[in-house]
Amino acid sequence: MCAKSHSFLIHTMSNQNAFPKHLDKTVIRFFLAVFFISASVFAYRYTKYEPCKEVVFSVKAKEFRQEALIRFIDDTENANSWEWDFGDSTSVGTNREALHNYKNPGEYNVRLLINGICEKNELITIKEKLFVLDSTKLAKFELPDTINVGEVLKVTDETNNASTWEWRFGETNKANSTEKRAEYTYTEAGLKTVSLVVNGDLKHSTAKKINVLAIEKAEDVINPISKPKRPLGYAIKDKPKTLGSGIKDNPSGRDKPIAAPFINEDQFKNKLLFVAAKKLKATSFSKYFCGNLKKQILVNGEETTFLKFCESIKGRRLKIKDLEIHRNPGSNCITELTVKHNKFSLFGGN
Repeated sequence: MCAKSHSFLIHTMSNQNAFPKHLDKTVIRFFLAVFFISASVFAYRYTKYEPCKEVVFSVKAKEFRQEALIRFIDDTENANSWEWDFGDSTSVGTNREALHNYKNPGEYNVRLLINGICEKNELITIKEKLFVLDSTKLAKFELPDTINVGEVLKVTDETNNASTWEWRFGETNKANSTEKRAEYTYTEAGLKTVSLVVNGDLKHSTAKKINVLAIEKAEDVINPISKPKRPLGYAIKDKPKTLGSGIKDNPSGRDKPIAAPFINEDQFKNKLLFVAAKKLKATSFSKYFCGNLKKQILVNGEETTFLKFCESIKGRRLKIKDLEIHRNPGSNCITELTVKHNKFSLFGGN
C-alpha cells in the first residue's frame, strides 16, 4: 500500500513539471507567428509606400445651389484609391470623379482621402434654390386706370383653382376683403396699389396701380355786375385837367391784354376725366382757351372743336393715352390741343 502511494505521488509530480514546458513552447510559437505576420505586412507596405504628395481636386458646377448637380474631380498624381466625404452625412464616393447634390443650403466641408493616407479638405457654400415663377399660378384681376374719391371700386378674381383670397387696396395695412369679388371706396386721392394673394401663395401675388382722383368742385359762375343806368339828359362833363397832376389819358384806348392761367398736361387730363364723369362742364376750360371753347383741336387724328369733344365724352369710360398742349407765349392761351384716347365714336356709342 505504501509502495503504491509513493508511485502515484512521483507520477503526479512528473506531470506537473511537464505542463509548464508544454505551455512555454505554445506561447513561443504564437508570438513567433505574430511576429512573422507583422513583419510580412510591414515589408509589403514598406515596398509599396509612396510619400504623400499634395492632394489636388477641383469642384465644378453651373451654380452652387441646393439640388444642383456638382462634379468633384481628383487631379492628384499617383492616386490609386479615393474616399470622398461630402460633409452632409451621405454615402462616401470611391471613384476619381464623383457627382453629388445637396438637399439644403449651407456650408459643407468636403474631404478627399487619397491612397488611405493623403487628404485634403475644402469648404464650399451652397445657396438656396432659385425660385421659378409659374405664370399659371399668378393672381389675375382687371383694374381701371382711374377712379374718383367716393366711387365704389369693384374687382373680381379670375385665377384658376383659387379657393382663398386676400385683397389690399393700398390705404390700410390690413387685408380689406377675403372674398372672390371685392368692393372698396377710396377716401383719399393719389396713386394706390391694389394687390391680391390667392391660396395664401405670396410668391405668386399680383399688384396693380390705380390713380384715385380728387373730386373737384364745379366752378361757380360769376355774374357780371351791371352798371347803373344814367338818367336821360345826363351829360358827362370833362374833368378839368390840372397842370403837373401826372394823370395821363390812355392814348390807345385799349383794354388790358387777356392772359390765361397755366395748366399742365396732367391737370388738364384730370379735368377731362371729371367732364367724362359729369363732375365738370366744358365752361371750366374757358379761361385756358381765353374764352374760345370752339377752338379747333385734334382728337385721335380727327379735327373737332373742344366744345363738341367735351359733349362727346360725357358719361363715357374715358382713358387718355396721350395729350399735348401748345400755348401762345404772350397770353398763355391754348392755341393747339392734341388728344389720344380709347376708341369710341365722338357722336355715337363705344
